[in-house]
Amino acid sequence: MRPYGEDLRKRIIADKRAGKSSVEVAERFAVSQRTVERYWERYEKKGHCRVGQIGGHLSSRLAGHEKVVAGWIAAQPDLSLEELCARCQKELNVTLSVSGLWHRLKAMGLSYKKKDARRRAGSP
Repeated sequence: MRPYGEDLRKRIIADKRAGKSSVEVAERFAVSQRTVERYWERYEKKGHCRVGQIGGHLSSRLAGHEKVVAGWIAAQPDLSLEELCARCQKELNVTLSVSGLWHRLKAMGLSYKKKDARRRAGSP
């Protein structure tokens, strides 16, 4: 669900500043009373009610170990993701899921290339 726009947030705060109750403001703008209260609390605390950061604020558990992992892949390019996860756990004491490792490798610019021998046979 997308957050409400900043224009609506500003109108809600303006009505609250004008002295209207949270119930009145919520009914006028068709939002919940709790939404009005949250916006007002944020406005009083921070001076604005803009949308906070949504996603992207967590760093990878592999942060700082990229060169080590890239070295493993360069030395042994046929390592599977499962093998890399196990090696990260054993040698770096970093627990990762296969998908987490995949996303980090993609962000590092490394990709998995299938070997020709593993490709499906084409149509005759």
